[in-house]
Amino acid sequence: MRGAVALGAVTAAVSINPGAATADPTQDAQNQVQQQTQQADQIAQQYLAAKDDLAAKQAAVAKANADIQTYSQQLTDAQAKEEQYRGQVDQVAAAAFDGAQFTQLSALLTGKSAQDFLDQSSALEMLAAQNSAVLDTYDKAVKSASDAKTKAAAAQKTAQDAADAAQKILADLQTKKDAADKAVNDAKAAVAKLSSAARQSLGGGGGDMGTFIGPAGAAGAAMDAALGQRGTPYHYGMETPGVGFDCSGLMQWAWAQAGVSLPRSAASQYGSGVSVGRGELQAGDLVFFSSGGVSGIYHVGMMVSATEMVHAPTEGESVKVVPLSSLSDYFGAKRLAG
Repeated sequence: MRGAVALGAVTAAVSINPGAATADPTQDAQNQVQQQTQQADQIAQQYLAAKDDLAAKQAAVAKANADIQTYSQQLTDAQAKEEQYRGQVDQVAAAAFDGAQFTQLSALLTGKSAQDFLDQSSALEMLAAQNSAVLDTYDKAVKSASDAKTKAAAAQKTAQDAADAAQKILADLQTKKDAADKAVNDAKAAVAKLSSAARQSLGGGGGDMGTFIGPAGAAGAAMDAALGQRGTPYHYGMETPGVGFDCSGLMQWAWAQAGVSLPRSAASQYGSGVSVGRGELQAGDLVFFSSGGVSGIYHVGMMVSATEMVHAPTEGESVKVVPLSSLSDYFGAKRLAG
């Protein structure tokens, strides 16, 4: 997990013989806490990411179904228009076949005067224009019907593919949840093995309780909201102010107070905003930590200055401000609009 997160400076008494290498049970317990909480965070974030993925697939199904209705109605309307003009097209075709339409040459041959020729030519041009309009409208109706039918079929496939993907995620979701719950319980058990002094040191209060000045706009509002939760206990799967937060729950809640919606998992939150270099970090930026790639993102916090971040650390700790350099596995940063 956050390999460099301070797990408490609790020092056990060493052996009376300074030359003997004696195991430190307190340090052993703290190492176990670090291992268990790292595993818990990674598995828990995988579960939350799967829930985000499921929600995205379900939204895709809903959109595709709405598209199907839209394109089906367009198809119905286009087919009705096609049928409406089909009779007129048949009449034009029949008239042409029967020789009912005259050319300008026939008008010249049958006209009794130049004016007759001009009148008949004008009428022929008008009739030709009308026939052309009928044919154009009919062609457009046929094309619209064909396009709508193609789009409806594509939307149907999209809906089916998204539904299949959602079903697959759903089938695996309970397994992920069970694994996350077990990992969290193991982490709690590891924390419980610590002495009361070690647990108190592990909690660590709110870290740096100083005042931080954020940027204007949504980023500043989100930062202030997160800072206002310093001291709130870490609690996996929770995003309740004053009661409990996990890392991504804190970020989602804080940005919601600024009117910005974020997905629930840290990995999904990494898809928001624009990337920022580590040397360009400023208050309000989200910083992410990973065991390998985007899919390995297991932790997220928010910068409150160029060097410090507020986050919900892990089991047994509370929301606090710590130096960014105190955490390992730094992966990247994102800056959200606002």
